[in-house]
Amino acid sequence: MRHVLSRPPGRRNRWYVRAETRLAVVVVTMLLLAGGAAATAQQRRDEPGPSGVAIAPQGLLPTPPSARTADPPAATIDASPKSSPHPSPTRSPLLLDLRPQQVGAGETILIWTHAPGAFSVSLEFDGGVYSLLPEADAFWGVVGIPVDAAPGSGALTVTARSSTGDLLDSSTATYELVAVERPVDHLTLTPEQASVLTPEAGAREIELRAQIFAEFDRGRRWTTYFRRPTSGVMTTEFGQGRSYNGGPVGSFHTGVDFATPAGTAVAAAAPGRVDWVGEMPIRGLSVIVDHGAGVKTGYHHLQSAAVAEGERVDGGQHIGAVGESGLATGPHLHWELTVWGVNVNPVSWTLKDFTP
Repeated sequence: MRHVLSRPPGRRNRWYVRAETRLAVVVVTMLLLAGGAAATAQQRRDEPGPSGVAIAPQGLLPTPPSARTADPPAATIDASPKSSPHPSPTRSPLLLDLRPQQVGAGETILIWTHAPGAFSVSLEFDGGVYSLLPEADAFWGVVGIPVDAAPGSGALTVTARSSTGDLLDSSTATYELVAVERPVDHLTLTPEQASVLTPEAGAREIELRAQIFAEFDRGRRWTTYFRRPTSGVMTTEFGQGRSYNGGPVGSFHTGVDFATPAGTAVAAAAPGRVDWVGEMPIRGLSVIVDHGAGVKTGYHHLQSAAVAEGERVDGGQHIGAVGESGLATGPHLHWELTVWGVNVNPVSWTLKDFTP
């Protein structure tokens, strides 16, 4: 608190007179010193410095109180070295989270990483490189474990870069791949049905699927759990071994089967864009929906399709009817879910929310 000394108006006490006298003496002394300093400064202005360059005089006189600007608040004083026009990228630690860290073959892993200041984050997994998607202040993505992957430890690496491509940081996390016991499905095919399953048909289907899964929509369109696409009983689980007419197990079931009468409505499992509609030699009439972020769902053995390529669909929207086209022993829906072209268990997506 500031204290103010008061006195009656018009009265000058002796303390005040003595103070004025002392102030006058101080002012005269300062003026004499200033004159000598100015002369010295004029002499120094003409003297060369050690490098042969004239030294500019420094401020020798104090700034009068009336002209002095107020000192800035301490918080606004920047005593740090000035940054260069092209500062190096800030290196920030990555916080990497895998969900789950223990996963079965044929299942999905959600990757989430907090990368402050990063412009992009890439993921190296199982020999491939994928771009993670920005979401608020994080980056995320999903990957699928092949159904025939061997149990053991696995690793994936994320790398954060600046807008100019400079490396900011990288981090590696490990996960444990566990074995999943699945039954074997023994199928008996009639000669007519077996005639569909030829090497030529298999090669053609592989070629078609390679084209379909060569490109993906980037942004995520789903916001919660996926839904079952039709009614009926699940007759074949994902990943079951397949034996035809008593032969050895030669393949794994790439989706789930719902047995239901022909003509039963089929709905999109989640919002997306219809990526492909057409006939496959083995899977029959099919609709493929792209949900973004590397995720697609397939609806196979249809009797009819109710959508066209490029059409946007909502979750639960009618897209076709159950049939038995292609290689089928009866009317049913074969439902698949792929992550970057890898078939994973679609039922898991109805039980877990794969969003960041």
